[in-house]
Amino acid sequence: MQASSLTSRLFVLVGAASALVMLSGNPAGAASPINFDNRGTTVAGSTNGVLASSQLINVAANCVASRAAAPSLALLLKSAQYRGLSITTNECYRPLSGQVTQSQLASSRGNSACAATPARSSTGAVVGTSIHGWGKAVDFGLNGGFGSVNYNYLKQVAGAYGWNHPGFAEPGGSPCPEPWHWEWVGDGGTLGADSVRADVIGLVPSAGDAGYAVVTGLGGTQRFGAAVDYGSATDIPLSWVMSGAAATADRKGYWMLGADGGVFSFGDAAFYGSTGAMRLNKPIVAMAPTPTGKGYWLVASDGGVFSFGDATYHGSTGAMRINRPVVGMSSTPSGNGYWLVASDGGIFSFGDAQFHGSTGAMKLNQPIVGMASSAGGYRLVASDGGIFSFGDAPFYGSAGANPPAQPVVAITPTTTGAGYWMTVANGTVVGYGDAKTFG
Repeated sequence: MQASSLTSRLFVLVGAASALVMLSGNPAGAASPINFDNRGTTVAGSTNGVLASSQLINVAANCVASRAAAPSLALLLKSAQYRGLSITTNECYRPLSGQVTQSQLASSRGNSACAATPARSSTGAVVGTSIHGWGKAVDFGLNGGFGSVNYNYLKQVAGAYGWNHPGFAEPGGSPCPEPWHWEWVGDGGTLGADSVRADVIGLVPSAGDAGYAVVTGLGGTQRFGAAVDYGSATDIPLSWVMSGAAATADRKGYWMLGADGGVFSFGDAAFYGSTGAMRLNKPIVAMAPTPTGKGYWLVASDGGVFSFGDATYHGSTGAMRINRPVVGMSSTPSGNGYWLVASDGGIFSFGDAQFHGSTGAMKLNQPIVGMASSAGGYRLVASDGGIFSFGDAPFYGSAGANPPAQPVVAITPTTTGAGYWMTVANGTVVGYGDAKTFG
């Protein structure tokens, strides 16, 4: 374990000078969309409550949201789960039929003001009016009301993901305040405020580490440096939001991973199978290619491991009771083993993977969100950019002393292993060691 990574966690300026401004957040005086008067916007060219399936995407087992709002909601839910909070979703998109039912139910209870009342068009047709009908609202399962731990957490962090608690839902804001109702205003909302980007889930380096592409929750890519466009999933009718991405060994291709375990291959990345058609106990959160590039492992948040191609199954935590969800996975250099890491930094070693230490017994400022292995060790990254190095993995710096305005979502090593990139949910990329920052 590298002592410097645990005692100082200093933000080392190694190839990261250009990224410092980006880490500081919105400039002073910027108009925040997080405002009691702000509401979710309409979906252009569509009808409330009658959105086409191509405009919607799964975020959780019982949550379908608009494509624009879904990636940030997925990241917000993960951030709570990584902290051990039981924030779930009761409903997201509400079709017209559901709006009619909710309105009738509220009226039958004498609370007609407690549900958006569908309107009538000039032709007499029923028209949806709820923000749920645009797929830009969510009713959270909080296991408590105003003042509960889960509600207070959302009040503290949801704005960083573009999610707003509107005035009518506040205590005293209407006859029916709702601690569970939140709306996405990441596009600025009805007030036309500044946007909040929180849709990036990973990074894939290019050949020679001369560039990289950041990957969004909808499978889009944005390239920097000498990164080659090998394709994206933006035109694919995705069922679920993306949860991860990984580059091939020669960096001439990459895989994208859906939360249902759907695998999408680009460039020289070959498809070897997926869990897209399986019934999973928990969503898929990460993937690790084999050293040959002829296979990969997928891991679910309960630590269940699924092997494809030449990836050999060596065990999992799927049948164990673990304290926190698994958030990352990495292969050993031989490909004959792998590590899993949980959000408390607990490490689970399988095959020839050796245990070099963990943060499981430490008091972390923020949860662990990913890992990257070295020849004989591994690094863990926390959502505030703190880096923890174990075994022979050198510490090249972190953002722990100067956390970004939005959470870190991934750590990606360079080909040499003498550096790594840290990727933030808003697309900010910071390089350490020999990892160059291209934008």
